[in-house]
Amino acid sequence: MLQFLEQDKESVEWLNSFLQKFWVIFEPVMSAYVIDNIDTYLVDYLPGFLDSVRLTTFTLGTKPFRVESVRMLPEPGPDTVTMDWIVSFKPNDISDMTRKQVEHKVNPKVMLTIRLGKGMVGAGIPVLVEDMSFQGAMRIKLKFMSNFPHVKMVEACFLKKPHFDYVLKPIGGETFGLDVTNIPGLQSFVRDQVHAILGPMMYYPNVFSFDVEKFFSGELDITQANGVLAVTVYSTTTINSRDVSWTVNPYIRFYLDKAQELGRTSVQENTLDPRWNETHFLMLNSLTSTLSLELRNQSSGTKDRRIARAHFELKELDEDDDYSLQDMDLDLRHNGKPIGQIKVDMRYMPVSKPIPRDDGTVEPAAESNSGILRFTVHECRKLGSMRLNPYVRVTINGAERINTPIFKRNPNPKFERSGEVVVLDQTAVFIRVEVKDSISLAEDPIIGVWRSYLVDMIQDMDNNPDGWWDLALDNGNKAMGRIRLGFQWKPVVMTGLSEAMGGRGLYMPPIGVVRLTFWPARDLKNVDGVAGKSDPYVRVLSGSQIRTRTEVIDNNLDPEWGETQYVPIHSNKEDLKLEVMDWNAKTKDKSLGFTTLRMVDLVKQCTGNQPKNPDKWYEYSSDRNTAKGELQYTAEFHPTLALPRRQAELPTADLHGVPIRYTPDDIVDLSVYNSGVLTVKIHEVKMPTVSHAYCQILIDALMPQFQTQKLKGRTLTFNETGDAFVKEADFSRVAIEIKPADSDDKDDLKLGYWVDQVTNIVRRIQSNRRSGDEDEEGEWFQLLGTTIPGGWIRLSFDYTPLVNFTLNPDESLDNQGQLTVTLLDAKELMAADKSGTSDPYVVFTVNGERVHKSATIKKTINPAWKNETFTVPIQSRVTASFRIEVFDWNQFLGDTPLGSGGISIRGDFVESFVAKQVRIPLDGVAGVSGHVRVRFLWQPQLLIRKKTHTSILGTTTVNMNTSTNSSSSSSNMLSPTSAATMRPSPTSASSIVSMQDRRSIDTMSINEDALAAQQGDGTATGMDGTATVQLIEARNLRGPTPLNIKVKDYNRFSTSVELGQCQWNLWDLLRPQDQVTSVDRWLPLYPTGHGEIHVRIDFSGLVNNCTFFICA
Repeated sequence: MLQFLEQDKESVEWLNSFLQKFWVIFEPVMSAYVIDNIDTYLVDYLPGFLDSVRLTTFTLGTKPFRVESVRMLPEPGPDTVTMDWIVSFKPNDISDMTRKQVEHKVNPKVMLTIRLGKGMVGAGIPVLVEDMSFQGAMRIKLKFMSNFPHVKMVEACFLKKPHFDYVLKPIGGETFGLDVTNIPGLQSFVRDQVHAILGPMMYYPNVFSFDVEKFFSGELDITQANGVLAVTVYSTTTINSRDVSWTVNPYIRFYLDKAQELGRTSVQENTLDPRWNETHFLMLNSLTSTLSLELRNQSSGTKDRRIARAHFELKELDEDDDYSLQDMDLDLRHNGKPIGQIKVDMRYMPVSKPIPRDDGTVEPAAESNSGILRFTVHECRKLGSMRLNPYVRVTINGAERINTPIFKRNPNPKFERSGEVVVLDQTAVFIRVEVKDSISLAEDPIIGVWRSYLVDMIQDMDNNPDGWWDLALDNGNKAMGRIRLGFQWKPVVMTGLSEAMGGRGLYMPPIGVVRLTFWPARDLKNVDGVAGKSDPYVRVLSGSQIRTRTEVIDNNLDPEWGETQYVPIHSNKEDLKLEVMDWNAKTKDKSLGFTTLRMVDLVKQCTGNQPKNPDKWYEYSSDRNTAKGELQYTAEFHPTLALPRRQAELPTADLHGVPIRYTPDDIVDLSVYNSGVLTVKIHEVKMPTVSHAYCQILIDALMPQFQTQKLKGRTLTFNETGDAFVKEADFSRVAIEIKPADSDDKDDLKLGYWVDQVTNIVRRIQSNRRSGDEDEEGEWFQLLGTTIPGGWIRLSFDYTPLVNFTLNPDESLDNQGQLTVTLLDAKELMAADKSGTSDPYVVFTVNGERVHKSATIKKTINPAWKNETFTVPIQSRVTASFRIEVFDWNQFLGDTPLGSGGISIRGDFVESFVAKQVRIPLDGVAGVSGHVRVRFLWQPQLLIRKKTHTSILGTTTVNMNTSTNSSSSSSNMLSPTSAATMRPSPTSASSIVSMQDRRSIDTMSINEDALAAQQGDGTATGMDGTATVQLIEARNLRGPTPLNIKVKDYNRFSTSVELGQCQWNLWDLLRPQDQVTSVDRWLPLYPTGHGEIHVRIDFSGLVNNCTFFICA
């Protein structure tokens, strides 16, 4: 009997009888499903000359397909069955139908409405497809298994080309329509195209396979990720310039088996030695493919070109117990020849799934806060007019993840589009869904918006299982229509990932800091041509992140910096790139060359003796007086506090053997560690208006040490972590600036900022640890300097102290700032005139440069000066030379020296924020006598010596060489723009200007003589109340306009005491281009906690005037 079945065909009328009965039920349901959902797929294949396609009618008729015969084939395996089937679909053949079936017969029919043209000139045309038929021979192979559904795999193929037929009537419909397949050659052309498409898929010997087991387990969809591959790309060996003949801007592109791209690194500009230090999370369906890492070159005007490729078989990860491989050097090949290697780490983390137990129970999937989010846009309803062309754009944490096709003239579109994203922290996911109307001649308007945090959506889905949500507008008002959304959360356990891998995208705690001191550079390339020389500076990069940079030295090919910079290090694989750049005012800075500082050569790693998860720490090391090419620098590594992983008792010393200092309640006392690494996580920013912006972190620096990605919206969900070195926590301040996406470090544009003392942050960290709150969700802070009130930022912090570290005095924050000098009097000066008196005046010099000349006091050897005060910026108090020279004024014979003297301003004579009187003895002239008494007030402050940039943490350095009676009192405040927002001369890093020039640059300069003339005799008394001061107007305002408001306590016999101050760029308050022409608000005074001042400003664009009202 078995031999008969294998040789002859067998009819299966029992199966056809079943199909006849089942078809009556199945066909209407299937046809309705096709009508509801086929538009989702048709829109993907819509030709460009068609405006839209809508399926209006679809039915396959009442007669089902038939299996004409089955023939069994022998198979060697007992679990496999192979059959040849003859299958036909002939709905117009009534020879095998009963009279009743013929009477109720419905023919197959497909009706499409195709719209030609665009917009108002378009026209809809009905297209009819009918009289379809099909016949073919197929080979079916079934592989069985013992478990449900018992069929493991189905394989099918056509043994020969099938025959099909149809009638197509594009114009006239079923009444007057013309079958265009009668046109000679058209039907054969369509048939050949169908065969060309199906042939590679399932014409013998090609086989179409369907995994039934995976289908029922939910793993069949290869677009769904079943795990996450974390790839850390460190660097490549130097690319051989002979292998490329163009400027190289390399990046790495990841893909599987020449399929869709999985991701790419950042672009390293103009380098043959790229270093990324980036971690990327790639979603994988399985570990059976080959991962390709393609080194490509980004070109601005042409298509990116491939330089080389490296391949990695993912099954090698499957062979490792931890799915992890580190320190791999993969060969990069160009035209089949190796040109270098790429250094990577890889770790695979599968999706956590339920595990069946031997007793029949099921162990639930492990819960995790990290995983894969699959988000689906199903459909919209009742969006409004039939003229709408809707589509949906989904952003997750600011990055676009789904952008659906456009559904023309459809207020009820069904999208059925999904997207997946790796989530490291479920609580930090913010989703924004925009429904837009596609129009041709302008920006697509928003029909409605839905937004939510993922954790809130998960909770709300319990009460909304259907997933329908109301749409709203950005201003909060209700919009027309609803949207149906869905999501699937696939947990992935990522425990220990940050300790095993590093790189941007995955924050690792710092292991220490590298202290870099830059000395001279020699024979630099001149890229400015005959117009001048290069303006060099050195920047330090970790991957694509610029961590710090030196000052710019103008017009010099042999610069000497003598600057020290600190960079936190998170792994001994985190190499630093030291690149000398040429500064340009209006164009992009150009590279003059670079060198690489390899951490593995500098950092000494130590490992504990634990058998599993041993302790790791890093020892101090240095690489001094190192010359790399033409750049000389010194590098030292200073480790951070390294606590043992697990100990039963509280450890008394860290892994370096350094005693750990605790608070009385056994918490590491961070406040006693004055230097360390401050970690800042920027969770999100809520702006008052829609903004396209990024954040940057500044700690004890005038240039940012970390920048986030650029996002757009009112809620900017960054969830990025950066850090920077804290020199002295007692003096240090941290600032976070929100800058427009199109701005850089050469402009002062800010959308807002936040600033605080490091000591306040450390106390906040200590308080959180004491209460057991790890501050994972962060804390909300109000932004300052926004266009309109209402900006907020959510931040969290951590602080890692340095051990065995002493800051050099010349690197202290107290070493740089503003020195305010008040000339009080002089006693017993030498008499230069015959009358036994002199006409003395005093000249002050700093570092040999004349900075101030006092007024002349006539006929006295004991002169006293009034209101003789000036302020001078000091770059280094440790090395500064401060001297005075006293002269006798003589109109005819010339001035006569009466003596000179000097004093050190690094010792006890000068104390921060405290005014101290000092006697300076005079010498240097025969017969000299007497002394000069001055008052010093030292205010530590970062001084900007850059060409165009100002920072809220500093002020511009401006030196004077003109005699004047002036006063400039500058506090160490924090402001949206510095005291000197106007830029110094483009030809000098530290400008020397006249008083007239200075008044256009330094808004802190005030003439005390003018003030004295208006202050009266001081005999008037006051009373309690409110003083309203009205400043009438300002004219001809141009560019960045600093508004500096000071509140002082007037003292008749001494210097007035400053009670508070606020400084703003006027155009940060007013935005005429955004129709913000009036501001009425309270501005906070700094230092923080010193009150507020009420200001109203009105702007008139016609005459470019401003009217100010100040209520104190």
